[in-house]
Amino acid sequence: MELAAPVGEVDEGAKRADWTAEETTALIKYLHVHRSERADAGNFRQVTYVNAAEHIRPLHRTGKIKDYKNVSIKWGSIKQIYNAIMTYRRGSGEHWDNENGANICGAADAEKWGKFVAIKRNTIMRPFRNRGWEYLHFMEDIFPQG
Repeated sequence: MELAAPVGEVDEGAKRADWTAEETTALIKYLHVHRSERADAGNFRQVTYVNAAEHIRPLHRTGKIKDYKNVSIKWGSIKQIYNAIMTYRRGSGEHWDNENGANICGAADAEKWGKFVAIKRNTIMRPFRNRGWEYLHFMEDIFPQG
């Protein structure tokens, strides 16, 4: 199987894989389609990561081309966001909807939210103060509840 040539520039010295929104979306959609291949702890087998890297390769623009390790690391960060949202949603008395996120309105809510996201493990929730997460429905399918 011959691999497609990258669309963008390849920086041979690049050590970090920079992810575009387009690549992230393509990765999540790919893993969603292949969710039956999910293994232990919500991860996927290496072959799935290899295939996902090949799938997103045509979307490459600059820097390091993603390999299975980069895909695995990115999946880990995506799972962290999902787990943080699910933990927040389960919190006693905490509002969450996927359109408005935590829906922080008013000074009292803002103060409470500020204290919440100031805690290191909760900083990942900062973007979701008043907006949902576009990938939540995909993630809920990958990790069905109940």
